[in-house]
Amino acid sequence: MSFLAHLFRSTPAAEDVDLVLYAPLSGTLLPLTEVPDVVISERVVGDGVAVVPDSDTILAPCDGTVARLMATHTAFSLRTIHNLEIYVTFGLGAIDLQGAGFAARVQPGQKVKKGDPIIQVDTSVVGDKLKSSVTSMIVVRSSGQIEKITAGSGKASAGVTPCVWVSLQK
Repeated sequence: MSFLAHLFRSTPAAEDVDLVLYAPLSGTLLPLTEVPDVVISERVVGDGVAVVPDSDTILAPCDGTVARLMATHTAFSLRTIHNLEIYVTFGLGAIDLQGAGFAARVQPGQKVKKGDPIIQVDTSVVGDKLKSSVTSMIVVRSSGQIEKITAGSGKASAGVTPCVWVSLQK
Protein backbone atom coordinates (compact mmCIF):
# COMPACT_ATOMS: atom_id res chain seq x y z
CA MET A 1 0.00 0.00 0.00
CA SER A 2 1.36 3.40 -0.91
CA PHE A 3 2.10 5.99 1.75
CA LEU A 4 -0.78 8.25 0.59
CA ALA A 5 -3.27 5.37 0.46
CA HIS A 6 -2.25 4.38 4.00
CA LEU A 7 -2.52 7.99 5.17
CA PHE A 8 -6.05 8.50 3.81
CA ARG A 9 -7.51 5.07 4.57
CA SER A 10 -10.78 5.54 6.49
CA THR A 11 -10.77 2.13 8.14
CA PRO A 12 -7.91 0.42 9.96
CA ALA A 13 -6.19 -2.62 8.54
CA ALA A 14 -7.11 -5.90 10.26
CA GLU A 15 -3.55 -6.36 11.46
CA ASP A 16 -3.68 -2.98 13.25
CA VAL A 17 -6.65 -3.88 15.49
CA ASP A 18 -7.50 -6.53 18.07
CA LEU A 19 -11.04 -7.35 16.87
CA VAL A 20 -12.96 -6.88 13.63
CA LEU A 21 -16.76 -7.10 13.74
CA TYR A 22 -18.75 -7.93 10.61
CA ALA A 23 -22.21 -6.70 9.65
CA PRO A 24 -24.88 -8.69 11.54
CA LEU A 25 -27.40 -7.88 8.78
CA SER A 26 -27.21 -6.68 5.19
CA GLY A 27 -28.16 -3.04 4.79
CA THR A 28 -26.88 0.49 5.21
CA LEU A 29 -24.50 1.30 8.05
CA LEU A 30 -25.25 4.35 10.21
CA PRO A 31 -23.38 6.00 13.05
CA LEU A 32 -24.96 5.28 16.45
CA THR A 33 -25.71 9.01 16.75
CA GLU A 34 -28.48 8.49 14.16
CA VAL A 35 -30.29 5.78 16.14
CA PRO A 36 -33.58 7.18 17.53
CA ASP A 37 -32.87 5.88 21.05
CA VAL A 38 -31.00 8.16 23.44
CA VAL A 39 -29.26 5.31 25.29
CA ILE A 40 -27.75 4.10 22.03
CA SER A 41 -27.20 7.46 20.28
CA GLU A 42 -25.44 8.92 23.34
CA ARG A 43 -23.26 5.78 23.57
CA VAL A 44 -24.22 5.20 27.21
CA VAL A 45 -23.33 1.49 27.07
CA GLY A 46 -20.62 1.62 24.44
CA ASP A 47 -19.74 2.44 20.84
CA GLY A 48 -20.32 0.66 17.57
CA VAL A 49 -22.49 0.94 14.49
CA ALA A 50 -26.12 0.63 13.43
CA VAL A 51 -27.62 -1.04 10.37
CA VAL A 52 -30.80 -0.17 8.48
CA PRO A 53 -31.50 -3.80 7.50
CA ASP A 54 -32.25 -5.21 4.06
CA SER A 55 -32.18 -8.79 5.37
CA ASP A 56 -34.03 -10.73 8.06
CA THR A 57 -31.44 -13.03 9.61
CA ILE A 58 -29.16 -11.57 12.28
CA LEU A 59 -25.73 -13.19 12.12
CA ALA A 60 -22.88 -13.44 14.60
CA PRO A 61 -20.56 -10.48 13.94
CA CYS A 62 -17.53 -12.47 15.19
CA ASP A 63 -16.55 -15.73 16.82
CA GLY A 64 -17.63 -15.99 20.43
CA THR A 65 -19.97 -17.44 23.01
CA VAL A 66 -23.61 -16.40 23.34
CA ALA A 67 -23.51 -14.62 26.68
CA ARG A 68 -27.09 -13.36 26.72
CA LEU A 69 -30.23 -13.90 24.71
CA MET A 70 -33.29 -11.82 25.53
CA ALA A 71 -36.41 -13.87 26.19
CA THR A 72 -38.11 -11.91 23.38
CA HIS A 73 -35.29 -12.95 20.99
CA THR A 74 -34.87 -9.30 19.94
CA ALA A 75 -31.31 -8.92 21.28
CA PHE A 76 -28.26 -10.95 22.24
CA SER A 77 -24.67 -10.51 23.28
CA LEU A 78 -21.53 -12.43 22.42
CA ARG A 79 -18.43 -12.78 24.58
CA THR A 80 -15.26 -12.72 22.44
CA ILE A 81 -11.85 -14.30 23.01
CA HIS A 82 -10.74 -10.85 24.24
CA ASN A 83 -13.51 -11.05 26.85
CA LEU A 84 -15.34 -8.16 25.15
CA GLU A 85 -19.13 -8.21 25.12
CA ILE A 86 -20.75 -7.40 21.79
CA TYR A 87 -24.42 -6.45 22.13
CA VAL A 88 -26.77 -6.61 19.12
CA THR A 89 -30.35 -5.36 19.37
CA PHE A 90 -32.97 -5.34 16.62
CA GLY A 91 -35.20 -2.32 16.08
CA LEU A 92 -36.99 0.05 18.38
CA GLY A 93 -40.21 -1.15 19.91
CA ALA A 94 -39.39 -4.78 19.11
CA ILE A 95 -39.40 -5.74 22.79
CA ASP A 96 -43.09 -4.72 22.94
CA LEU A 97 -43.91 -7.55 20.52
CA GLN A 98 -42.98 -10.04 23.28
CA GLY A 99 -41.14 -12.30 20.87
CA ALA A 100 -43.77 -12.42 18.12
CA GLY A 101 -41.92 -12.53 14.80
CA PHE A 102 -38.53 -13.47 16.30
CA ALA A 103 -36.94 -16.92 16.49
CA ALA A 104 -33.63 -17.70 18.17
CA ARG A 105 -31.25 -20.07 16.38
CA VAL A 106 -28.89 -20.35 19.38
CA GLN A 107 -28.91 -20.86 23.14
CA PRO A 108 -26.98 -19.01 25.87
CA GLY A 109 -23.57 -20.59 26.36
CA GLN A 110 -23.37 -21.81 22.77
CA LYS A 111 -20.15 -21.14 20.83
CA VAL A 112 -20.69 -19.48 17.45
CA LYS A 113 -18.56 -18.51 14.49
CA LYS A 114 -18.70 -15.27 12.51
CA GLY A 115 -21.68 -15.47 10.16
CA ASP A 116 -23.65 -18.08 12.11
CA PRO A 117 -27.40 -17.32 12.25
CA ILE A 118 -28.43 -16.03 15.68
CA ILE A 119 -31.95 -14.60 15.28
CA GLN A 120 -34.48 -14.95 12.46
CA VAL A 121 -36.88 -12.01 12.03
CA ASP A 122 -40.24 -12.56 10.35
CA THR A 123 -40.68 -9.16 8.73
CA SER A 124 -44.27 -9.99 7.76
CA VAL A 125 -45.09 -10.13 11.49
CA VAL A 126 -42.97 -7.24 12.81
CA GLY A 127 -43.05 -4.99 9.73
CA ASP A 128 -45.17 -1.95 10.57
CA LYS A 129 -45.37 -2.63 14.32
CA LEU A 130 -41.89 -1.24 14.99
CA LYS A 131 -40.89 2.36 15.58
CA SER A 132 -37.75 1.55 13.60
CA SER A 133 -35.97 -1.56 12.31
CA VAL A 134 -32.53 -0.01 12.86
CA THR A 135 -30.32 -2.64 14.45
CA SER A 136 -27.47 -1.60 16.73
CA MET A 137 -24.21 -3.45 17.36
CA ILE A 138 -22.38 -2.13 20.42
CA VAL A 139 -19.04 -3.00 21.98
CA VAL A 140 -19.89 -2.79 25.68
CA ARG A 141 -17.51 -0.26 27.21
CA SER A 142 -17.31 -1.92 30.63
CA SER A 143 -16.31 -5.31 29.17
CA GLY A 144 -12.69 -4.44 28.40
CA GLN A 145 -9.87 -1.93 28.24
CA ILE A 146 -10.85 -0.39 24.91
CA GLU A 147 -8.55 2.17 23.35
CA LYS A 148 -10.43 2.94 20.15
CA ILE A 149 -13.49 1.86 18.18
CA THR A 150 -13.79 2.74 14.51
CA ALA A 151 -17.13 2.32 12.75
CA GLY A 152 -17.61 1.90 9.02
CA SER A 153 -20.21 3.43 6.73
CA GLY A 154 -21.97 2.62 3.48
CA LYS A 155 -23.62 -0.58 2.30
CA ALA A 156 -22.88 -3.84 4.09
CA SER A 157 -23.42 -7.53 3.43
CA ALA A 158 -24.29 -9.68 6.44
CA GLY A 159 -21.35 -11.72 7.71
CA VAL A 160 -19.08 -10.41 4.93
CA THR A 161 -18.52 -6.68 5.38
CA PRO A 162 -16.24 -5.57 8.21
CA CYS A 163 -17.91 -2.62 9.92
CA VAL A 164 -16.36 -2.11 13.38
CA TRP A 165 -12.68 -2.24 14.34
CA VAL A 166 -11.68 -2.46 18.01
CA SER A 167 -8.26 -1.63 19.42
CA LEU A 168 -7.51 -2.55 23.02
CA GLN A 169 -5.18 -0.74 25.36
CA LYS A 170 -1.76 -2.35 25.44
